[in-house]
Amino acid sequence: MFRAPRNVDLSLEGGLGPTTHARSANMPTSPMEYIWPGIVAAQAIHAAAKLRIAELLASGPRSASALAAEAGADASALERLLRALSTFGIFSLTPDGSFANTPLSEQLSSGHPQSQRDAALFLPAAFLWRSVGELYESVRTGEPAFPLIFGKPFFEYLAANPQDAAVFNAAMTQGIAYTSPALLAAYDFSRFRCVVDVGGGEGALLREILSATPGLEGILFDMPQAVAQAGGVLTDNIAPRCRIVGGSFFESVPAGGDLYILKGVIHDWPDEDAVKILRTTRRAIGPAGTLLLIENVVDSADRPVGVMELLMLVIGGRERSTADFRTILAAAGFEIVRTIPAGWSTLIECRPV
Repeated sequence: MFRAPRNVDLSLEGGLGPTTHARSANMPTSPMEYIWPGIVAAQAIHAAAKLRIAELLASGPRSASALAAEAGADASALERLLRALSTFGIFSLTPDGSFANTPLSEQLSSGHPQSQRDAALFLPAAFLWRSVGELYESVRTGEPAFPLIFGKPFFEYLAANPQDAAVFNAAMTQGIAYTSPALLAAYDFSRFRCVVDVGGGEGALLREILSATPGLEGILFDMPQAVAQAGGVLTDNIAPRCRIVGGSFFESVPAGGDLYILKGVIHDWPDEDAVKILRTTRRAIGPAGTLLLIENVVDSADRPVGVMELLMLVIGGRERSTADFRTILAAAGFEIVRTIPAGWSTLIECRPV
């Protein structure tokens, strides 16, 4: 379910990119160049996004005091925040002491066509940031840090905390806009009659697939609270061709599809739970059906996972190699037919056995 913001090196989608495997001329020469200013910069960007500063500057430069009055912030503290962010090219300081948007800060506006605001609200959010802060403990013990901090697993926490769940769902929906073009270019959906998007959240991926494939029908399936906003996503000419179903993929998955998609779902879970999800899907899929996993693959040299592995470690999921996928798929009654590169992700096409 986790998917990446675009154009961020340490992103959910791309990891460290090709530089994970080969040193480039402009790579840092000291570990501190990763720590500083990153540890502070992430929270600074988060604060600016939360205060909607980029949107307040859409009409032109403004003083820190004017921005603070509208944003509900302390003028002096906000000036210090924006002055610091301007050193990264996020906002700029004008000669008269006002602040203006830059191409980078404009992406923190929700109205920007390449908006990263939802990702900026999610990645440095306290419920994620605190878990990453306990990475040492996860590495030492092999156990996810998230339940130790919050008393319950990640998705149980989201179910009990709707405000944080809304931040998570918005970021996942926003990420679809960046990943779906590569997916649609890499895979032919026109040969199917009905696609079931398992764990599809608010339906952004299903919307993109149905929009690009006239005649294809779809079923969106996820927890009831996850699909609650799907009616506002699956609209217009898409609505008559899709059905929205709430439920748990640990219990059942809707039958009737000839293609079942799990995008970024399996990596959210340890092996035992991943096999349970796949087995439930296997019970729903017909003998001639197709399962399509959309995941990062650890042994993909040109699409490396990078720091995503560590994020999944602390929240309780894991990234997998091709061999790992073969093992859990076989345990659930599937075999891999082929793998297809699609941007930063890999499509793993499977059939039931």
